[in-house]
Amino acid sequence: MFSLTPRVPHVIRFANQPQSKQMLRRDTKPTNLRTQLSKALQTGRANQALELYELIEKQRPDEPRWSHRKGDLLQRMGRKADAVLAYERAVELYVAKGFAARAAATTKVMLAIAPDRRGELPRTDRPSH
Repeated sequence: MFSLTPRVPHVIRFANQPQSKQMLRRDTKPTNLRTQLSKALQTGRANQALELYELIEKQRPDEPRWSHRKGDLLQRMGRKADAVLAYERAVELYVAKGFAARAAATTKVMLAIAPDRRGELPRTDRPSH
């Protein structure tokens, strides 16, 4: 039998330990990073989500969507300068993969945050070498 409710850590209390010494039992089932990320975002744990974006970026350094989404999160957190850096990385990766329209759209988002960066932006109409 299985349950549709999400698994949560359970508190284990030992008879001879005060309540302040409770231990959390972690789920022993492996959970992939994207599932953890989804849960962190749904529950409003932005710092944990940011750490997970960084881990996912390390696993998939050629995938632009993770830098893009990281930029979105950083912007919501009020970390505009860091968001611009994440968006720049996403633009470079979109261009390298041939997604000029996505690169241009991400550039517009970036310019809305930092209009003074206009001269420093990579071209979005051709792959970089």
